[in-house]
Amino acid sequence: MRGQESLEKIISYILTVSVLVGLTLYFAGLASYYFENKMCLEISINDQSSLQLDNFLNQFNQLNSYIVLSTSILVVMFTPYIRVLTSIIYFLKNKDYKYSVLALFVFSALTILFLIR
Repeated sequence: MRGQESLEKIISYILTVSVLVGLTLYFAGLASYYFENKMCLEISINDQSSLQLDNFLNQFNQLNSYIVLSTSILVVMFTPYIRVLTSIIYFLKNKDYKYSVLALFVFSALTILFLIR
């Protein structure tokens, strides 16, 4: 039972940190967008979306408001991925192979979903 409490604490910490980082980046990006566009919060969605991986990587060095907002979304999107990866490492460390295989199955399903997006 002690091991399960330890895993729950680790996962709780990961979830808390990712939500706080995501929110911080979101509000920083929103404030940046607000000041870049002369106090206007009308956000247009177009084909140049920063969430598309090639656009994101090309624009990343510019560090504009779209990149900060996109990064906040990506942090929150990858939280379950990091949570499952942590579980796999934890189960392998404790030699709990049944749960390691199950977590690895979930990890591969998430990976496939991220790749085919």
